[in-house]
Amino acid sequence: MLIFSGIFKNAELNSEKICMTFNKRIITYGELVKNIDEKALFLAEKYEPTSKIIIKNTNPIDAVINFLACSRAALIAIPVEAKTASFKLQQITAKVKQSCIIDDKFCFKYEEKDYSNLPDIDDSHIFLGALSSGTTGHNKIIWRNHSSWSSAFKYQSEVFNISSSDVLFIAGSLSYTGNLNSTIHMLNEGGSIVFSKSIYPGIWIKEIQQNNVTSIFMVPARYRILLKELNNNLEGVNSILSAGDKLNYQTVYLLKKRFPNASICEYYGASELGHVAYINFRENNITDSVGKAFPQVKLWIKDGIIWVESPYIAPDFKPRASVYDLGKIDEEGNLYILGRKNNTINKGGVKILPYNIEKVLDSNPDVLKSVVYGVKDPIKGEEICAVVVPKTDVVTVESIKNYCRNNLESYIQPKKIKIVKDLKLNSSGKIDRKTLI
Repeated sequence: MLIFSGIFKNAELNSEKICMTFNKRIITYGELVKNIDEKALFLAEKYEPTSKIIIKNTNPIDAVINFLACSRAALIAIPVEAKTASFKLQQITAKVKQSCIIDDKFCFKYEEKDYSNLPDIDDSHIFLGALSSGTTGHNKIIWRNHSSWSSAFKYQSEVFNISSSDVLFIAGSLSYTGNLNSTIHMLNEGGSIVFSKSIYPGIWIKEIQQNNVTSIFMVPARYRILLKELNNNLEGVNSILSAGDKLNYQTVYLLKKRFPNASICEYYGASELGHVAYINFRENNITDSVGKAFPQVKLWIKDGIIWVESPYIAPDFKPRASVYDLGKIDEEGNLYILGRKNNTINKGGVKILPYNIEKVLDSNPDVLKSVVYGVKDPIKGEEICAVVVPKTDVVTVESIKNYCRNNLESYIQPKKIKIVKDLKLNSSGKIDRKTLI
């Protein structure tokens, strides 16, 4: 199945149904397919198949149309953040060797409309170059083909409680593959999408209410921001989905309270692996687990490292792959993420997992979120540092140190502790670890 097959089918069934909304702009399925075909024809005549095209649009509707037009024209799209700094864009273009950049100034010309000139493609065709910085801060590109994405759509609908009647709310850039995947999945399902025009949670709440949103996809950091502002229950939402980081107990508790009729799901995955595991917190209260294997996925642990075999793995990594996350699987098949191998802190030859320290810090009733990381030390190799987001006003550096002394062995107590109002996020909505050092 191609990533746009369901979209074209939905346009045939109900061309007047609204598929995307952004600010005051609205587009129907019929208009979407018309735009895709016209732009795909222009691109196919201008560029050779498998040419790489950077997508850098400010308006998410334009970004989606141009992304799908590239796919329809047998080209490979690389979505980037619209506000990408010029030096960063230069690094990406040097690595990608793209044919062009489609931005807000790019001019499409429409002449003849012989759609038979569009190339024939199958689901093994590469359509996406996903930018992923991992833990290094340096962009790497994961090439994805149609089948590695579209084969998961059916199970995403079943597992995450999503249907054609849903209205999905997306906040954040489509350069983040979690947002992009949720968007393309919903369009294939036949539902509608509301893209937020704002970074402020107060505006999100208004957009959710005004557009009768029934489904939300966000990373945990944005849910925390939303819940700080949300004082009333939103009973019309039936699906809450999260990815990119672990939802903590407090966030899950508040999500259940503020969205009483919604399934509360998160999934664990990676750009290289696709969907790996999922958990529904309405059915499972083990909040420190990422749940069981996603349908069609085989999981196992080898030397403490999580390995995956599934149809969702990117072509360059098949048939089985790992992103070297450390983990364990309990007797019931629940997967636990213990950190990433190259994120371990080497303190005097002792390998320390930040996860184990974060888990203790986050158990402090006055702490909302913590991040533990290592910094270079001339004697010990690395030393442990922690950044803490407080839940109450009583938190001080000394109170956190006392908590660590009472709950952590001396050799894994953070040497340096910093208290911040919130953690800075990167364009994917994940914690920007480069800003912690």
